Amino acid sequence: MTDFETFLDEALPPLGLFPAACRSRNIRRRVLKRMESHGVHDFHAYLVLLRRDPSEREALRSLLTVTISRFFRNRRVFETLSRHVLSGLAAKGKPVRAWSAGCASGEEPFTLRILWEELPGPKPRLSLLATDVDGACLLRAREGLYAESSLREVPRSIVEGYFRKEEGRFRLREGVVRSVEFRTLDLLGNFPPGEFDLVLCRNAAFTYFTAPRRVNVAEGFASALVPGGFLVIGRTEKLPREAAAWFPFAFPRDNILRRAVPEQDPGR
Repeated sequence: MTDFETFLDEALPPLGLFPAACRSRNIRRRVLKRMESHGVHDFHAYLVLLRRDPSEREALRSLLTVTISRFFRNRRVFETLSRHVLSGLAAKGKPVRAWSAGCASGEEPFTLRILWEELPGPKPRLSLLATDVDGACLLRAREGLYAESSLREVPRSIVEGYFRKEEGRFRLREGVVRSVEFRTLDLLGNFPPGEFDLVLCRNAAFTYFTAPRRVNVAEGFASALVPGGFLVIGRTEKLPREAAAWFPFAFPRDNILRRAVPEQDPGR
């Protein structure tokens, strides 16, 4: 085991993070750069600093997730959402609430908004909340300006209808940017109030959190979703087995689950 892996095994579980998910060279470079900013040159000394400084622990947490994001990432998932989930919610004619948990730079919630706008016919109001623990990512999201690589899975008609080229990058339509509420939120802390019809949490909690914390988050999503509401997790992620009864699969191929509907009491 390397010094870096030993450091992760000691430093991360108290933060609620799963060490094996954070062993990439990219994350190692980020940690070393952070250490250098403090004049610290070995992992043991940095561990001592973490144990005595709560603010440094929070700074480290923000370095440990790989925020790879783009519009329509895993495009088939969004096709299923559009055809079977969003269209069904729109058909009910009632206002819809959706939450992108771990939204990074905003590509995921903006993709949801675009899909909603592209649905045919009249639609009720869609309220979109997007949260992340990384404030720098949220600043980029609110700017709505993206590199061409973020659009590589976007259909050409969507690019032409929702973006304009600006000095080599792509500016998302202002109305779409303003339609999403961005908020700093730590999934290991409090969940937002209210109930949601759809929650997306892909490649975040169920990749980076320790097993007990994953159960806590799954329980939080169960409370946050209306009965029958949808939960979307990452393509290679699994919910903890303790959550199986709360979330039967709706579309297994795309890892889209549905909040279990409580059985009616036959005596009532």
